[in-house]
Amino acid sequence: MQDTVQEPRRTLTGAIIPALGLAGLVAAAALLLVGRGGPEKQAALAPPGNCILENADGVGGPIDLVDGNGARVTEADFAGTPAALYFGFTHCPDVCPATMYTLAEALAQPGGYDVQTILVSVDPARDTPEVMRAYVQTSGFPAGLVGLTGSDTQIDAAKRAFQVYAASAPARTGDAANVYNVDHSSLLYIVDGNWRTVAIIPTMQRADPADPRSPMVATGPTAISACIAAGLERSTR
Repeated sequence: MQDTVQEPRRTLTGAIIPALGLAGLVAAAALLLVGRGGPEKQAALAPPGNCILENADGVGGPIDLVDGNGARVTEADFAGTPAALYFGFTHCPDVCPATMYTLAEALAQPGGYDVQTILVSVDPARDTPEVMRAYVQTSGFPAGLVGLTGSDTQIDAAKRAFQVYAASAPARTGDAANVYNVDHSSLLYIVDGNWRTVAIIPTMQRADPADPRSPMVATGPTAISACIAAGLERSTR
């Protein structure tokens, strides 16, 4: 069963913003990866067209979640450390793991940035702390990836802060009650050391943005790395 990914849409000004579900409002946000890489190397790459930089800090906010050891985690635990957040779930068949692999590649690009990577579950019923702890250690995922989960209330608050769309799809006839998919938006949010969102980039987009019937394709590591660099440059001006 594949994920249904909510794709970005454009505002009247042409800026790409994430679709936030059924009748929900949408907002532009950006995810900045900041770290030890050389800005002079990254600046040579122009950010891709789907890299959201303007008004990025309008998205994001406090979190109050639980890590893989069951310990409480808030944004204060990442103070001074730029981070890349992604909202997904461990039973995700393709988009979520593919995003983690691509993010690891992006951070390994020449002149790339060293940031804390965070995976926030949108499926807390199945993603217990123990499940998240094991999942983030998947080979090929970013080194040091932190998995966060929590109660429905905690996860819903984090989703609202980052304007994330996620909804469980009905289980198919004959499937067990815990066999279901979660439709969700798929974006990387990058925050600086003050937990301020500085860039957002969709991890999936239409092959031809002008044609809603064109196939969905993944955003590549070079594009993600360039978006990270663009956000970092803007955040230090």
